[in-house]
Amino acid sequence: MADREVIINGIVLVHGQGVKESMETSTSTTVCFDETITEGATVSYKLDIDRVVFETKEQYTKLRDELMKMINVQGTITTREVIRYDQKKPFTIVKNFSGCILDGKEYEMKPEEHSAQNLSFICADMEEKTQ
Repeated sequence: MADREVIINGIVLVHGQGVKESMETSTSTTVCFDETITEGATVSYKLDIDRVVFETKEQYTKLRDELMKMINVQGTITTREVIRYDQKKPFTIVKNFSGCILDGKEYEMKPEEHSAQNLSFICADMEEKTQ
């Protein structure tokens, strides 16, 4: 296992240059005669995966087909990162995102670099484990 790994619906991304995760919280309120009542918070997550590069046709078509499904059908994304610091014992952070929908897909072709895709997902839930 690599020190950093991204898995989209069971497909391991071999080459990528970054993952940005953000959390958004929104609350709903009801205004009454004598007070405002907060009814609860909704949390959602956004994942941006930058510069995904493909080595083989099979790798490209498999992920392409899965991403097209994720426009309408919710999927799962897992990120794993091994943290190593000085003389300390390494540990792994595993984040499992569920209810993920493809929110954006950009393709970038440059003459001096490999062609790459930038992907954006909106996810309904996240469970984090530290191993």
